[in-house]
Amino acid sequence: MKVALILPSRKLEKAISSYAMEITKSIKNQGLNIENVFYEAGSVKSFFKIIPRLNHDVIHLFHEYNLLGNFGLPFFLIYPILFLKKGALVTTMSTVLSQKEKFKGSFLKNFLRKYLYFFQNRLINWTSDSVIVTMKSHKDILVNEYGFDQDKIKIFTSGGPTEFKVTEKEKAKKELKLSGDVYLIIGNLVPDHGIHLILKQAKKIKGTILIVGNLSPINDRNEQRIQDYLKYLKNYVKENNIKNVRFDILNITDENPLWYKYFSASDIVLQAYRKNIGSGIFLHCVATKTPIVANDTEFFREIKKKFDCLNLVKDGDYAKVIKKVMKPNNYKKMIKGCENYLKENSWDKLGKRYKELYEFLMI
Repeated sequence: MKVALILPSRKLEKAISSYAMEITKSIKNQGLNIENVFYEAGSVKSFFKIIPRLNHDVIHLFHEYNLLGNFGLPFFLIYPILFLKKGALVTTMSTVLSQKEKFKGSFLKNFLRKYLYFFQNRLINWTSDSVIVTMKSHKDILVNEYGFDQDKIKIFTSGGPTEFKVTEKEKAKKELKLSGDVYLIIGNLVPDHGIHLILKQAKKIKGTILIVGNLSPINDRNEQRIQDYLKYLKNYVKENNIKNVRFDILNITDENPLWYKYFSASDIVLQAYRKNIGSGIFLHCVATKTPIVANDTEFFREIKKKFDCLNLVKDGDYAKVIKKVMKPNNYKKMIKGCENYLKENSWDKLGKRYKELYEFLMI
């Protein structure tokens, strides 16, 4: 059996690509013949160039609504073509948007998002032999709002990265010129990640709020949006004379060992995500055994039901929850929760799940 796993290259997209490459390694470890087939995010032309190469028994595509740009319209061409290939078609849906979700922006943009995504999801259901999601709530949305066959959908909880070096905490703090309690915000600097909500409480938080980001987008092709938001954050800190916030803006991704040193130096990672979106940063937290304080979204609620690696902020008071988490007994329990998450969602276990799915589709 030959499997093609289609994903964007890391040149313009670093979240789905890095995760999918880890999955490929875990599947290869199960003795399966699988290869990565890359295209450039946002480029329909680059995707069509790979189509002649797809003569595999299983074609597995990682999907995100606007991954090819143009409101996702290119997917209406790509899926029928992939459907006509000889192989079984598997789609991993990294994001599933509810029809009940309210979008900001113009009426036209909202109209296009709501209705194009509606028909796009139905197309995915029609053409795919199997659909993979990472959350039960995403499966519920697909079944209840888009008419998916629930037996077609598999829930594969995300695994955590393993190929990195953890530095002893105090040593990492010293190397990064940090001291005391450190609360890390890292990744894409975009409004949906709610960083400004934490800054509004910064004076009530005892310790350093460390904001680490990259002006070159990690998985967002709108560089200007990141620059504008960073400017707003820095101005807010300056205008309100906030002394415990530090910005480290540099060329950094998870391919750089320094990325993991920031996790090693931090006591808590803060994730004030405002929408029901998944989080690659969360996976780096559990991998480095760094407890998380997160906004009360469906993604984090699902994890909290099974694992003690995070605490939820339900009333918007991050300072109160941070103080609670830093109590020794609570903190120790959350580190154990990170270990339990990784144990249950190891790459070996995920690799076996994918292999079993591919083999089932070949019956």
